[in-house]
Amino acid sequence: MALSSGTKLAHYAIQSPLGAGGMGEVYRATDTKLGRDVALKVLPAEMAHDADRLARFRREAKALALLDHPNIVTIHTVEECDGFHFLTMQLVEGQPLDRLIPAGGLPVEQIVEIASGLADALAAAHEKGIMHRDLKPANVMVSNEGRVKVLDFGLAKDVGQTDPADTTLTAASQTQVGVVMGTPAYMSPEQAAGRRLDHRTDIFSMGVVLHEMSTGRRPFEGASLAELVSAILRDTPPSVTEARPDLPSDLARIVRRCLEKDPRHRVQTARDVSNEFRDLSRQISARAVPARTASSRADGVADSGSAGAGGGRWAGLAIAVLPFANLSSDPESEFFADGVTEEIINALAQIKNLPVVARSSAFSFKGRQVDLRTVGATLNAGTVLEGSVRKSGDRVRIVAQLINAADGYQIWSERYDRQLRDIFEVQDEIARTIAERLKVAIGPETAETLVRPETRDLEAYQLYLKGRFHWNKRSADGLQKAIEYFQQAIARDPNYAVAYAGVADAYNLISFRNVMAPHAVMPKAKAAATKSLELDPRRAEAHVSLAYASFTYDRNWPAAGRHFERAETLNPAYVAGHAFYPLYLSSLGRSEESISVAKRALALDPAAAAASHVSAVQLYLARLFEQSAQQCQQTLELDPNYEPAYAVLGQVYALTGRYEEAAVEFEKSVAVTQRSSWALALLGYARARSGARSQAMDIIDEVKAISKSSFVSALCFALVYTGLEEADEAFPWLKNACDERHNRLAYVKVEALWDPLRSDPRFANLLQEFGIEE
Repeated sequence: MALSSGTKLAHYAIQSPLGAGGMGEVYRATDTKLGRDVALKVLPAEMAHDADRLARFRREAKALALLDHPNIVTIHTVEECDGFHFLTMQLVEGQPLDRLIPAGGLPVEQIVEIASGLADALAAAHEKGIMHRDLKPANVMVSNEGRVKVLDFGLAKDVGQTDPADTTLTAASQTQVGVVMGTPAYMSPEQAAGRRLDHRTDIFSMGVVLHEMSTGRRPFEGASLAELVSAILRDTPPSVTEARPDLPSDLARIVRRCLEKDPRHRVQTARDVSNEFRDLSRQISARAVPARTASSRADGVADSGSAGAGGGRWAGLAIAVLPFANLSSDPESEFFADGVTEEIINALAQIKNLPVVARSSAFSFKGRQVDLRTVGATLNAGTVLEGSVRKSGDRVRIVAQLINAADGYQIWSERYDRQLRDIFEVQDEIARTIAERLKVAIGPETAETLVRPETRDLEAYQLYLKGRFHWNKRSADGLQKAIEYFQQAIARDPNYAVAYAGVADAYNLISFRNVMAPHAVMPKAKAAATKSLELDPRRAEAHVSLAYASFTYDRNWPAAGRHFERAETLNPAYVAGHAFYPLYLSSLGRSEESISVAKRALALDPAAAAASHVSAVQLYLARLFEQSAQQCQQTLELDPNYEPAYAVLGQVYALTGRYEEAAVEFEKSVAVTQRSSWALALLGYARARSGARSQAMDIIDEVKAISKSSFVSALCFALVYTGLEEADEAFPWLKNACDERHNRLAYVKVEALWDPLRSDPRFANLLQEFGIEE
């Protein structure tokens, strides 16, 4: 029996079906305890009563539990509820391989990359005595990050088992004239003949998959199951190089050896296949990235004949500066490597006609081994700068290399061994050299220097970098640590303008995230931003901090507008400005402008969940709910743990009457935030709107208990009572929220959550009190 969306098995909420096979039906589900999505595989009820099938299902779970490997889907739990036997597994976001293979086959680099992951997965399984027996492209996922994941060991078998009944031919048993059967097309000859199997059957199936990846066609075909089986047992397929002369002969040899009819003549182990592809990968890399290419001069400078006036062959595409690796002996020096990366990004951003990928998008690739072509395609970057930093005492070594993202060619590389005190000069030199290599002219306004040291106190500089490192974590603890480091930097250099701006940024976020009461932090944010501008009037981030404080705390919209516009003039690429400016525009009812600015933020920062979320929020405030929901889903594809996206998605569902779906999203938000008061209030609102009054009241009681030990905004209580349509209870709490100057009231005029109160005359009075005209 198929399970419908919203059905619950224990603490798992079914969302949608993902597929079905011989061993069960698979669903996308939400683990409401942990707030994460999983793949849930259910054994059909009629099979659960079959002792043999139930034993096979449990054996599958046992087999999977043994397979802890990055290229194999992870099993979480095996459970039973209400007569359903099921297991929960890692949910892989991506595409099955059968949907990725084009008619003419994949590029050779992609074949080798996927084959390497597949061989590694089989090797790990075989070395634990487990074989797959149903290997096919549909059971191989390629995640959004490019990682291969082997799925569905539904026909997996412990090699040590000797039960002849386990020599199952196939999960499919029907024959249809004129149709090539899916699973049988990947069977080994011994499997098709019903003989006893060992791990080498998977190697043959892998050969079939390799042939299909290489040519776009399976090696064995037939108009019926009988013809297909006959072809598997009898025919020798043509070499993949006959269809694709561009493919390496070594690839053709590997495929041929995997497809040997006699298991004794095949490649004997998946580990051998893995090693073959590792060697092939090195050969391809050596050909793709030569030390000197025909289009490069001896000094590494791109041939000027290929560059147009005013820009090189990369003109019009951005440059992405990936996080420099920390090679220092002290792992805590990671803050310094990240800081050097950010300084280079900031320096390059000053060069006109050189688009630079924003820091958060570039850092989304931190710690990931990703093909640079993927980086370039994801970030719309024509070139990528990567490197490493090694700091030891008063010495620093920086290695940097600039690479063409399209073909992997190295454009330039250099190593800098310097004194730590020369760090600013090194950063400036790297930025200038990149501009030179890309044939981008540096304007006269930045001709003197791209990196302007704001302090000559190296200790203050490193304290500032530590502050930014913790600020970028965006957690409550990280923001507090950031403030401490910024203040230590200021203590060493009282004229350190950017450190004051960092203090203002941190206090603003603490208020924005309801960590502390606005009156406890916003005056400090304003003072720090004001001091920063006294020291450096061109500090864009300080203008943004004052703009945010002006309309959310001081209720001074004209001042906010002036500061936002000044920040835009000073630094059009400052992403944080594009995050807060749309809220200001929305609060004034200027939704088209807010959506436009949010789109610009996303264009600057395409791989950042925060930038995607800004667009989702503006669409939500403009009441374009379907578009907002789609943007929330895109945000979660970028970062499945990005809690604010669950909150906005839940709000969209609640405001369109889908209260149970809203509750599911809010439960995720509650779990990720560890039961924060605001996440609970949103859940209470959904429960109230659905008519579950007692559950809403229980949430009010829980939030009251939280308020005894930490800050809880009055707006939390106002929201739940609004959901209950108890205006007499909601308005006093709204008045209290107004008195505490909660930032969310700045756009209460347009936010649909408050529609149940909007016709009450007290609502218009509230807007006037907050400085908003109806």
